Amino acid sequence: MPHIETYLSGEAFSDDLSFRPRIIGHAQPRGDLLTGWVAQRRVLHVGFADHAPLIARRTADGSWLHALLSRSALACHGIDIDAAAVEVARGLGFDNVQRLDVFAPEAREALARCAPDLVLVPDVIEHLPDPAAFLRRLAQCLPQAEFVVSVPNAFSLRNVLHSARGVEHVNTDHRAWFSPFTLLKVLADAGLAGAELHSCQVVAPGSIRGRLLHRLALARPLWADVLVARARVGRI
Repeated sequence: MPHIETYLSGEAFSDDLSFRPRIIGHAQPRGDLLTGWVAQRRVLHVGFADHAPLIARRTADGSWLHALLSRSALACHGIDIDAAAVEVARGLGFDNVQRLDVFAPEAREALARCAPDLVLVPDVIEHLPDPAAFLRRLAQCLPQAEFVVSVPNAFSLRNVLHSARGVEHVNTDHRAWFSPFTLLKVLADAGLAGAELHSCQVVAPGSIRGRLLHRLALARPLWADVLVARARVGRI
């Protein structure tokens, strides 16, 4: 059988590939995992803003991801297209944030000024109509950086249980669910190679059911809520 990279690059094709991904499962919830990874690094947080009305509340209760990252990283710059949310963040004292469309002509220079060694794209690309083009643009602007991309997992045990009841629970702004293979395929299309797959839950368990899901996701990382890939610019 051809190596998986040949399928990711399009050199090989199968209409029924049996793919067994190697996934490193983590007990930490997503926020804690990412906060640990950015420690003492220069970080670009892409899509940093939450919905504007939620930022102040989540900053106050300690759950806003950008605030957590900013405390851990050596430097943490945030970009987002939501101008209102950017202004809310600035009003709370977060100065290294800006409204930026990565496809705008000025984006390359603006991103270069941030000089990140790690580009974090957490739970963003499922909202986009063309995630590969978005990541490709970032990779072209920041070819030396490591990329960390997280997405909701199509095969999460929560989704399996919901589907058994004939129900889909979904954020209505999402355009796609990602599996390990389709995440790797989008990264490959964007020019990001050597991806290492990880998985975790969104938040720490707070109920008996949550603790059970957490244990099962650790035993079978393919069942976790979140897939996270670490990759760099390069050829498959």
